Amino acid sequence: MPAYYFSIDGIKSGERSDPATDRLVTLQYQKIDLTTGEPLDALVILREWEHPEQEIVTTFYNQFFRPGTPVTQFIPVGLNLDYAFEMLVALFRKYGLVPPSSHELYYQRPRFDLRPIIVLLNNGRFAGANLDAFTLKKGEDRHMEKWYDKKEYGRIEHYVREEAARFLKVLQYLSRHKSRLGIAVKEARSPGKNPRPTTPAPAAAPASRPPVQPRPVTVAAATGKPVPRDRPAPAAGRASHTLLPAPERTPAERKRSPPGRNQLAKHPSAKNAPAKKGPGKRR
Repeated sequence: MPAYYFSIDGIKSGERSDPATDRLVTLQYQKIDLTTGEPLDALVILREWEHPEQEIVTTFYNQFFRPGTPVTQFIPVGLNLDYAFEMLVALFRKYGLVPPSSHELYYQRPRFDLRPIIVLLNNGRFAGANLDAFTLKKGEDRHMEKWYDKKEYGRIEHYVREEAARFLKVLQYLSRHKSRLGIAVKEARSPGKNPRPTTPAPAAAPASRPPVQPRPVTVAAATGKPVPRDRPAPAAGRASHTLLPAPERTPAERKRSPPGRNQLAKHPSAKNAPAKKGPGKRR
């Protein structure tokens, strides 16, 4: 779709500027690449001091706004396009040309107005949101009426060309450094291919051990105690050697290894120790 830098310069016919009544001085457009802001053709300037206003308006109308012309044939790119559109509608009606409806002009026709971006870059302030705030050389549009009255048309054309160059410079800078905003366009996912990761994939977490499952148990037939499933249960009528009762100790063994003393009880030699029951001390 062809995009065009588009601008209209006029002078006020009353005390205040009004696009419906302002007088056309120049109408300029230039084909550009919207993705980079680079010009593709030379700047076309329709000058009112060289051609009548009606001829300029009719030529521009037949080229881009004639009924039946696709709206994508002319995509205007500029700053404060509302002023230019309102002046075009007033001029079309003035010379008996069918103007586009407001729905077609503002909703169906694609356009790119840089003014909201300039306001955002100007810290949200509308006052001073113009090219002068972002370019080294300031514009001199305030002298347009004086130059026209004095017929200094060379100054007017010089200003028009500088204004177009300053606009494209700002557009090119924003297009070149738009990645600094940290916003990237999502890539279309092609069928059968995985999209490239935009950020390095995080390191894989160490594989965790699977949870230990409790072993099912069975009940031994002889003792009624649970026995692990991976161990064979003792057959009925045959007692395991681990389940036999301990042999009874003889009197001599009991004397050689007396049962352990309770460590919390007081030693017999301690004072206020309870009297030991049982036979007396051995001699």
